[in-house]
Amino acid sequence: MTESTTAATAATTAATTAATAATTPASKPERQDGQERPGLHVGWILPPFFHELPVETDDVDEAGEQLLATVQQVLPGGTDDDRFRMFVTYAGLLDELRDAGAVYAGFCNLDFDGRPSTATVAVYRMPLDRITAEDALSAALTGLQRAYPDDDVRISTLPSGIGDTKAVVRIGNAPFTLAAEASPSGEPVEVPRGQIQVYIPLPNDADLLVFELSTPCMEDWDFYSELFATIVRTLDWATEEEAELAAVLSGAQPVPEAVPDPAVVRALHSRSHRILEALAIPGRTDEENATSAAVTCVTCADCRAKGLESACTARAHWQIEGVEDVLLAAAVGRLARTFQGEGWTTLSENPGESVALAEAEGSGHRVNATLIPGRQRLVIEVVAPCTRIVRGPGDSIFG
Repeated sequence: MTESTTAATAATTAATTAATAATTPASKPERQDGQERPGLHVGWILPPFFHELPVETDDVDEAGEQLLATVQQVLPGGTDDDRFRMFVTYAGLLDELRDAGAVYAGFCNLDFDGRPSTATVAVYRMPLDRITAEDALSAALTGLQRAYPDDDVRISTLPSGIGDTKAVVRIGNAPFTLAAEASPSGEPVEVPRGQIQVYIPLPNDADLLVFELSTPCMEDWDFYSELFATIVRTLDWATEEEAELAAVLSGAQPVPEAVPDPAVVRALHSRSHRILEALAIPGRTDEENATSAAVTCVTCADCRAKGLESACTARAHWQIEGVEDVLLAAAVGRLARTFQGEGWTTLSENPGESVALAEAEGSGHRVNATLIPGRQRLVIEVVAPCTRIVRGPGDSIFG
């Protein structure tokens, strides 16, 4: 079960029209003073139980294949009818999401003590033309209050990865009609739905970002509203100039105030144990080093290179000491061969000295092993997959 984006489109149109937002793509709109506005890399993090919808492609066949794979992942034990209804529902939603300007859309399919529950998150990004972020905020508030007089519409301060941010928040009801093909009864049915929208004029005075959460499962409203607040707080951005500077220091950087997820810690320790097995250093176990290594939240190298600084992943860092360099060099070679044989991708390798490997064709965990010559020391770094969704300059959807 899902929902139409009709209300989302109407709300977005009302706000952007009121804010005199341009409706045609513009990678770098102009300020009121006629100066070019800097592009922004924008990122956010969703929980792993959200499944992305292929709004980034206009190819019908490609979108269908991606959606089918997602449905099979979400309902591995479901019936063919269940999978067909889910596929039809979200296939019908894709065109509406694109027409509404969505740059990201995802849904969850949860189970609360045997009761199914679902919600959809969408993100829209629209260019603003010759208007400041402050004026866009005021205009969006006025436009939404006129369009939705019965809804709760207000300006709020949202704590995020880059500091407190002003935004317009709309909370209201947006019932939708479930199509006959997706309805268990085979008949169209009107379904109640709750919706939260957050309108955020970005500080480059060039873009209006809209986060939206919708759910027909009103009994779970408190859960989803708290979840949505957590998602919005992960918002982070950087200019292209900041990204260029950050690319010089694009290694994973610690974020001390963040706390790693226990499941992520377990996964890092598990892979550390596997690395220790592959190193196979004679006479050494070092099990405690590998499976009890301190785990810190970090900003991954790719996000750092885009100028994004809030935590997006976690890292385990440990080392083996007091072993002759020749033995450690051989161990680095064994690690490379073992993991390459298991399908890991080699990112870089200096035989006998260092190797960088990536799991699942680069989308999974990453491992760096580096020998410190003359110190009898091998340093191991294991980095979990990045959880951030990034949209910004250079992405095809903004090109």
